[in-house]
Amino acid sequence: MKLSTRAEYGIRVLVALARAEGERPLPLAQIARAERLPHAYIEQLVGELRRAGLVSATRGQAGGYRLSRPAEQINLAEAVRALDGPILEMPCAGPDNLEACARPKDCSVHAVFERLHDSLSGTLTATTVAELAAEAGGPPYPAEVRRRIQAAASGKPTQAAR
Repeated sequence: MKLSTRAEYGIRVLVALARAEGERPLPLAQIARAERLPHAYIEQLVGELRRAGLVSATRGQAGGYRLSRPAEQINLAEAVRALDGPILEMPCAGPDNLEACARPKDCSVHAVFERLHDSLSGTLTATTVAELAAEAGGPPYPAEVRRRIQAAASGKPTQAAR
């Protein structure tokens, strides 16, 4: 399973708003610059986050966006569902969806997909925007850069440094 760019960018917007909680509303241009995201694209995503009740807008010169409720009360499952729809797109992935499956009885992979759905949903539901905001450490880095940073922190040389 791969989370979409929509979900990633939308969550990054929520984290930026969580960091600014208690301050004035943040303009989208400021979020786009700070997070290095395309302004027009996050404008669309924020519209969906508004419809889902996760963010609110303030108009005017001092306007912008803020979270609709405290970051501790917004979990990632809500954000992913608002931006991507169901967490796992299978007719029978959830425990309550067996009747949606066209097969007469549980198929051979039903149990594993049900566990996968429960695991993903549980992890996303248990993770709040506040937790991400507290742990956030800047823009994502390419894999090679992350390896160099981790190696430097652990004192081990990377292959490039050998």
